[in-house]
Amino acid sequence: MTLAPFLLRSARPRRRSALALLLALAALVPASATALPSPVPVAARPVPWWADGARPAAEPASGLVPVLRPPVAGPVVRGFEAPAGGYGPGHRGLDLAAPTGTPVTAPAAGRVAFAGAVAGTVWVSLLVAPGVVVTVGPLVAPAVATGRRLPASASLGRLAGGHAGALHLGLRIDGAYVDPLPYLAGLPRPRLAPL
Repeated sequence: MTLAPFLLRSARPRRRSALALLLALAALVPASATALPSPVPVAARPVPWWADGARPAAEPASGLVPVLRPPVAGPVVRGFEAPAGGYGPGHRGLDLAAPTGTPVTAPAAGRVAFAGAVAGTVWVSLLVAPGVVVTVGPLVAPAVATGRRLPASASLGRLAGGHAGALHLGLRIDGAYVDPLPYLAGLPRPRLAPL
């Protein structure tokens, strides 16, 4: 049995030739063709369905975050951990300790952007300022409906089990998760204990 001559040759020279060809082609492509597109200005983004048809502010909403009140009376048991990417690990909010069945209130006045189950867990999201969304959960059942305007401290429902005995409070500003702790008022001040 004889093998074809091309099968007897080493694959290394072909790999080197292919690599050299790719590098030569890459050198010919202008840098502008591989550049990422520039980000879309806030004012040019599509209007979300829950924004009453109003255009988002031209400036980022970070200066417009209202003071948030804790939705339950309890200490912070887990803080914010910035995500490692859009879908990467992290803790996109903070957890406040409270027993199951505790009434949960709105941390600020706003409009209910979402009230319902996500992957079997009930959450409520409030649009509290243009580009600012606060989310709380898990709840047994939402006591509010999507689109409803709420005053601060309005009832959102009761705390459900399943989140390590705590209520999760998330905050998004212009779609990015941020630490809600600097915006929370009414939490007890931390105190150093002597050893």
